[in-house]
Amino acid sequence: MVFLYKSKTPLSIFTLPIVIAIACSTLFFKHQGEFVYYFNWQTIWFNNIHSTPWLNFLLAGAFISLNAHQLNNVFNRNTFFSKDSFLPGFIYVTGLITFNQLEFSPLLIGHTFIIGAFAALLQLKRQEPAKNQVFIGSFLIGMAIVFSPMQLTLALLPWISLIIIRPFNWREWIIALIGIGIPIYFHFTVYFISTGKWDIESADFVLYQIDLTWTIMDQIKYGFFSFCVFIAILRYLIIMRNQLVNFKKISQVVLAAGLLSVFSFFIGWYGFNMVYSGFLIPAGIIISVQLLYSERSAFSSGLVTIWFFVALAGLFI
Repeated sequence: MVFLYKSKTPLSIFTLPIVIAIACSTLFFKHQGEFVYYFNWQTIWFNNIHSTPWLNFLLAGAFISLNAHQLNNVFNRNTFFSKDSFLPGFIYVTGLITFNQLEFSPLLIGHTFIIGAFAALLQLKRQEPAKNQVFIGSFLIGMAIVFSPMQLTLALLPWISLIIIRPFNWREWIIALIGIGIPIYFHFTVYFISTGKWDIESADFVLYQIDLTWTIMDQIKYGFFSFCVFIAILRYLIIMRNQLVNFKKISQVVLAAGLLSVFSFFIGWYGFNMVYSGFLIPAGIIISVQLLYSERSAFSSGLVTIWFFVALAGLFI
């Protein structure tokens, strides 16, 4: 499977939506319990969509396909590799399958905005004006926070990107704050106009230790994911050292986004018993770089291919 997506070919373009459709087809026959999201309006609205399987399938498939396609564009546009590749989108989809994040949800919409923010912030240049990129990236992160509040840690990403890539410019730092603040402000404003309340009703935040019972299949697929990420990060750090300055800078931004997303994951996991899987976006880039630069591609590709089929099998077992 990995060899199919290493390069951008008509086959890779047309088969990835088919893979997504096969994975999302499980929405038709698995039991849909009621999901609890951060805001009560999200819980009501998205559970109404989940009660109609065909609508859930269409919206989930559409957003996953969009996110995978846009992640590929971000990867190729920023020249993480000398040739265009569809690997990041494939890795992203495999991660969603692994963590069973296939329902249409505010998390998927949040991913759309995070990828858009990546597209803007990775275009920052040291010697070129950056106000537009900073505002667009910050605004999209603000939109992601509206739909996926546990991604609040990513609010630091615009300033981290500026520190890594640009000399200090106080106007750009202020623009980043304004960009993030506008969507959050209008979220409260629209809610007030709709309900007459300023306080947006949210799920109870109670920290507790989750009592998880993992099946053997869960242990295998999470084990493969963890092993692939671990190897990829080690190799990614080595690859960075041998690349041009621009590659090193945007790679540092990707690693920072991954670390911030991991913090979001643990906050959501321990606070809400929810998987905030924003880390799959930087993971898609990191694992792809490792696979494309690998001198022993057969081993790395085989490992990821096995991970994909184990994750897919887990949906149907």
